[in-house]
Amino acid sequence: MSARRHLDPETAFWRGRPLRDGDFDWLRRQGVPGPVVNWSRGNFEPLLRAAVVFRRGRRFDFARDLRGDEIEPVAAYTLLARDLDGTPLDVVAWHPRSERVAVWSGQTGLLGLDHPTAATADDPLVVFPDLPAWLAGERRGVVVIDERLARPVLLDAGTVQAAGIEHGEALEAMLREVRLPRIVVPAFESERAAA
Repeated sequence: MSARRHLDPETAFWRGRPLRDGDFDWLRRQGVPGPVVNWSRGNFEPLLRAAVVFRRGRRFDFARDLRGDEIEPVAAYTLLARDLDGTPLDVVAWHPRSERVAVWSGQTGLLGLDHPTAATADDPLVVFPDLPAWLAGERRGVVVIDERLARPVLLDAGTVQAAGIEHGEALEAMLREVRLPRIVVPAFESERAAA
């Protein structure tokens, strides 16, 4: 099972491997500009490769931190998620073939908080429908990675801009979803109210 040596997302991220020529070719075919994935020519950390094991709840573990025969790692792209101030929050793993996206430590639900567009009525926060679209959009705005974790940030953002009607409806449905806790009242309270 998991044998995490640390929970420092920046250190964990940089232990990944550089992309191969085939990765760059595939990303270019998806419309992703080279500087967006290659730090030597862009303003962002690069995408890296790492062997990961996806878990339930949009989480993953690095295969290098796991022990046992039952693990089935896959090669995924990894990205470092930062907060509004640029502080590393989490690592995001993306497996394009299965379209799985997950966070390592569960600290963020959005990628792009460190380079967001302004969120005002005149200049809304741009929310991309998926990770490839966000990368192709040169990381201008945010992309939802984990709905539960992203919801409070987006609700606090003011105005958000969706990619289209279908995406806007999906965002609205996500933001309206609220899971209320079960509320109980001690037995003596109900007896007092009945008296």
